Amino acid sequence: MSKENDLPKLPGKKRKIGTIGYSLIVIGLSLLGVYILWASFGHIGPSFSADVLNLQQSTLRAQYHLPEQPIITDPTELQTPPSLRQFLGDNATSASNATSASNATSASNATSASNATSASNATSASNATSASGSGNTQVSIVSGASTLTDTAFNPNPVEISVGQTVVWTNDDAAFHTVTSGKVGEADAGKAFDSGLTGATALTSKGKTFEHTFDSAGEYPYFCTLHPGMVGTVVVS
Repeated sequence: MSKENDLPKLPGKKRKIGTIGYSLIVIGLSLLGVYILWASFGHIGPSFSADVLNLQQSTLRAQYHLPEQPIITDPTELQTPPSLRQFLGDNATSASNATSASNATSASNATSASNATSASNATSASNATSASGSGNTQVSIVSGASTLTDTAFNPNPVEISVGQTVVWTNDDAAFHTVTSGKVGEADAGKAFDSGLTGATALTSKGKTFEHTFDSAGEYPYFCTLHPGMVGTVVVS
């Protein structure tokens, strides 16, 4: 009697996955990975960081019962560093007070002049005004000065004589300063400085600052808000 193991075995069918099958599996897994990554991070755009910060600000302000952050549209304020924006209001107030005081003084002088009976005094006052204006040298803080260096001030260098006055006019929309010396030096701002506050601060377009030079020499200066802006006054 034959045993079961002695029976002939029929050849079995072996199925093999070919190269095309493996390629399709790899492509499928790659597409699945791309889809997972897109689903996880696809929503992140170029403004994601700013949106997160704004959301944090809103959450904290709501938590501590603070007013919402105001939306800033003024170009001058946008170009001013946040830590210095508090000075803009002070400067506007100071400038307004200075203008009021100047107008009051001008009105008083006009009244005095109209009541004056001496023609020689009126002529002397006119001559004094003309002499004062003739000694001024104009320097412009050009448009876009924040991105410039030694061309931010025009002319540069400026050459004057002892006793003359240099008047800097801010022809740019940004807040600038005219500060004597060089960036980082201990004596920076000691000879002259338009400052960050007060009537002489160059907070906006059209503001002016002036300084009279009584000694010969070279006077370098720069902008404290944009240290790349540099200039020189040569006094002879």
